[in-house]
Amino acid sequence: MERVQVDIRENSFQEFVAFIFDHEIQSSGAQRFHPWYCDVEVLFDARRVCEFYIQLFRNPDFLVQMYSKDKLEQGFWAIHGDAFDCSSQRIIADTDIPFSLRCECIRSMADLFTRFFAIESLETSVFMWWDSLCYDWHSGVRDRSLGGEDESLQDVFFEVLSGLLRSDSKACQDAALHGLGHLHHPKTSETIEAFLSQHSDLGDERRTYALSASRFEVL
Repeated sequence: MERVQVDIRENSFQEFVAFIFDHEIQSSGAQRFHPWYCDVEVLFDARRVCEFYIQLFRNPDFLVQMYSKDKLEQGFWAIHGDAFDCSSQRIIADTDIPFSLRCECIRSMADLFTRFFAIESLETSVFMWWDSLCYDWHSGVRDRSLGGEDESLQDVFFEVLSGLLRSDSKACQDAALHGLGHLHHPKTSETIEAFLSQHSDLGDERRTYALSASRFEVL
């Protein structure tokens, strides 16, 4: 199918949010597994999109009043995945955007988790969020030993994930464990050991998963 070109370079923040979330949900057929953003070529200003993401992540509360959970689920998959031209994954990798701004985008995701995902349960997008953003270190696309952004971005992700692991929210904790299991940061094992020592009532399944994450053995 030919991709449809959409120009969002002049979009306001509100228009940008609608562009991501205000789409019909296909409940059956091939389109259920091939969402709208797979067929869209987006013309965008990367720095502007990065700033919009920060604004959205810092203050996401309004979303629940505007969109159904199905639309939120689909929209958040677009935001963190690789199939969407202006996904946060692609924005964070864009070295034309100042490094400090990309780091702020990553750090703003902590607010998205603690202010929104901790309260509004979604099916899969929350748990898979950090998988999309951290998997390059698991696959070897990024390597800490090379230094540069491979090291510095890894440290920023680790900072955010470690913070979420200290949250009281199960959704935040489980997503953080998933991300840590793919990030391969050198302080992962000691961080997860501390988490386990502070949560003796975690339950066998979650404890086993946490130990797998500490060994970088999660899927």
